[in-house]
Amino acid sequence: MKTPSLTENEKRIVKRLIADGERNQDVHHLINIGRTPTVNFGRLSKSQEWDIEPASDDEIARFRYEKSLVDLKTGLSPMDDERLVRSREAMISAVQVFNSPRVLFKVETFPVLSQIAWTYLLHEYYDRKDEVIEDANGNTWLLNQMIKRDDCPLSADVRKNLLAVKELRDRVEHKTLNSLGKNFWPLFQANCLNFDQALRSLFGESVGLNDELSVAIQFAKMNVEELSQLQKYDITPEIEAIDSQISEAVEETGKESAAYKFKVNYSFEKATKGDAHIVFTENNKNASKTHQILTKPVVSDELWPFKPGRVVERVREETGSNFNSHHHTLAWKRYGARPRSGAKKPSDTKKDFCQYHPAHGDYTYSEKWVQLLIEIVSDEDDFTALKTFRPKS
Repeated sequence: MKTPSLTENEKRIVKRLIADGERNQDVHHLINIGRTPTVNFGRLSKSQEWDIEPASDDEIARFRYEKSLVDLKTGLSPMDDERLVRSREAMISAVQVFNSPRVLFKVETFPVLSQIAWTYLLHEYYDRKDEVIEDANGNTWLLNQMIKRDDCPLSADVRKNLLAVKELRDRVEHKTLNSLGKNFWPLFQANCLNFDQALRSLFGESVGLNDELSVAIQFAKMNVEELSQLQKYDITPEIEAIDSQISEAVEETGKESAAYKFKVNYSFEKATKGDAHIVFTENNKNASKTHQILTKPVVSDELWPFKPGRVVERVREETGSNFNSHHHTLAWKRYGARPRSGAKKPSDTKKDFCQYHPAHGDYTYSEKWVQLLIEIVSDEDDFTALKTFRPKS
C-alpha cells in the first residue's frame, strides 16, 4: 500500500508535467487516480525545487496508460493491484458459470475458479502483512496452507467451506458423476457470499462484488411433488460417496452456519397479482416468517465501533502524538466524514468512515477512519496541514 508521500517515480512524473505547463490541479488529479491514500495537494507546490530527474516522454506515456486502466468504481489497477483484480475476475467467472442455465459443468468448474480467487485474495492479504509468501523455488503458499494458519483472517465456518470445496475439486477431477451435483450448490453459494464479505472487510467496501454477485434462481412450471422427485433423481451413488467423503474431511457437525452451506427453503403462499408468489423462509417449522436473502443485517457497532473519544485515544496510542478532539473535529470537517451539527441530513456521512445514530443523535467511526488518521498524524507535513486547516464557517 502506498504512503501519503509521493514516491520517487511520482515525483519525477509531477516535476516533468508541471515543467511542461500542466496545471497543478490536473497533475494532482492524475496522480490520485486509484491511489490509496491520496496525496495532499500542497505536496506539488515545490516540485521544481526537487533534486530529481524529470520523467522521460516514454515514462509519462506509460504512467498515463496505467492510470487509464484503473477501475474508477473500485479504484483497483491491474498493475498495482494485480492479485485483487485477478481474484475478483476469477470469482466473477466462477459465478457466471454457476448462474448460467446452459452450463451443466458446474461442479467441475466452480471449485477450480473459486479456489484461484481465494488463493489470490489471501496472497494479497499476507503480502500486505509483509509475509514472504514465496519459497526459494518460486512456489507460493497454497490455499490449503493459508486457511490452516493461526493468523488466517477467516472464520472457522468459512475455512471449513473452503476445505469442502477443495475436497470436492479433488474428488471430481476427471470423474463422471451421473448427476448435476445440485446438492453441492449450497457450498458454492456460501463460497460466493463469503468471498464478497472477505473482500470488503479486508480491502474496503469499494472493491466488493455486491453488484456483480447474484443468485440464479430458475423457476419452471412444476408442482412441488415434481420438484421433490427431480431432486431425488440427482442424488446418485457417486454423489453420495463424495458428499460423505467431504463431510468426513471437514469434520461436519451439522451445526455449521450459513458461511459453510447456504440453504433456503421455499414456501408457496396466496398473493395478489402484484405480489411475489414465492417467499423465503428460515425453516420449515416457521414457514410464515419471511426473510430477505443475500443480505444480513449487521449491528452498526460492528462496522463503526468507535466514539470520538476512543478515536482520539487510538490515534494517540498508535502515533505517540498530541492528537486531540479539536484535531479530530478538523479532520472530519476536512475530509467530509460527517455533516456539521444542525445539518438537515445528519445521516449524510461517508459510510466508510462514519455512521449517524438517530436513536441517540450522535456519530461513531470505523477502523478505516482510525487508520486514515494514524497515517495523517504519522506524517509531519500532513499533520501540520490538518492542524492549520481552517474550515469554512
